[in-house]
Amino acid sequence: MVEAFPYYRGRWGYMSKALVEAGRLIKRRKLTTALELGAPVRPIIVGAHVMDYIARPELDQDVPVTIHDATVVPWPFPDKAFDLFLALQVFEHLGDRQPEAFLEVRRIARHAVLSLPIDWVMEDPNNLHHMIPEERVLGWFAPIVPTRVVDATLEDRRRLIYVFEDLPAPS
Repeated sequence: MVEAFPYYRGRWGYMSKALVEAGRLIKRRKLTTALELGAPVRPIIVGAHVMDYIARPELDQDVPVTIHDATVVPWPFPDKAFDLFLALQVFEHLGDRQPEAFLEVRRIARHAVLSLPIDWVMEDPNNLHHMIPEERVLGWFAPIVPTRVVDATLEDRRRLIYVFEDLPAPS
């Protein structure tokens, strides 16, 4: 994928770790459907559906896409429509709507894999990646606790992958 799509060159380190986690879930749980939030060129899971707030001309035309802003709930999918939800370095872009978005993840998916930047020091303190502490991220998911957390740090950029199995639907 890196050779075909240069966008992934600097990102493949953490994406490949997220793909390993997703692959383990797919194999162990026999998952067949997936939704990826904000896939820029193609989803990392072959056959996954994509949701994004804009139509991206660079996105593979064979990929099923739903145009919908993830900060607006409810999302346009039925309850537990997907076996797996993926969001790789996307949740930090949702303003202050991460808790509501995660409730939708719980509603529409059985399992989830999310990666997020942790404690990045950015030149511009207003940059949405600047200094997101792990405690804040875990607060977005509360009261749900990840099944496991995988360190996907590359050089000086700490990234954590949060894996959730058997997500309970919100009450």
